[in-house]
Amino acid sequence: MTLRERLADVARFVVRPTYAPRSMAWGPAFRAALATMIVLNLLGVLLPARLLELVLGPSGMLPESLPEPDLGPRQVFEYLLLAPLIEEPLHRGWLIGRRAALRFAAFGCAALSLFLVGYAVGTDGGRLIALLGVATAFVGLVHWGLTRHRDTVVPAWFIAHFRWMVWGSAVIFGLIHLGRFTALTGPLGVLVVAPLMVGGMLLAYTRTRLGLRAAIVQHAAYNSALVVAIWAFA
Repeated sequence: MTLRERLADVARFVVRPTYAPRSMAWGPAFRAALATMIVLNLLGVLLPARLLELVLGPSGMLPESLPEPDLGPRQVFEYLLLAPLIEEPLHRGWLIGRRAALRFAAFGCAALSLFLVGYAVGTDGGRLIALLGVATAFVGLVHWGLTRHRDTVVPAWFIAHFRWMVWGSAVIFGLIHLGRFTALTGPLGVLVVAPLMVGGMLLAYTRTRLGLRAAIVQHAAYNSALVVAIWAFA
């Protein structure tokens, strides 16, 4: 694809996501597509975020960003490696649609629910629930490893409702990042994560067209740009 064709394909996917049975093979065209998606991801998230800040920021409807922690080696490791490696399989790894991947997603949703309950409960009981969430995720990972080469059928219902899967994963991806902001003061405050939902859609395109590893690289590249920006303006 030319650059213009790639951008048009991305636009069509955002408007109505379509299922792709296999991802693009590695090669020059793959590298060009991934570079395009990395740049598009940066522009597609940062420009809408800036626009929202200019339009709704003065009204006080948007929550404030929480202060960024000092970026030591641990934080940089989490941003650049840990977050992409965890978030991409959880949010988009299952978009391949195979039964083994869908079961892994179910385990992941159960684990995430336990984490959220544990966070809400707090104290020792909350930590126990969070540990149960870790155990659930581990069992799901082991089960996926044992069945991923065997259960490769993609259910017809998944293909038929694929667009809802993609849109839903992007919304959840954005809402989970509300923890980076102060408490909402009104329903419109949720718009603060709308740019991240756009980012989730772009990552879903990369995952389905270029593969999971490409989505991880794209996510890591975006986080790298944020780290550089934090260092530059600290």
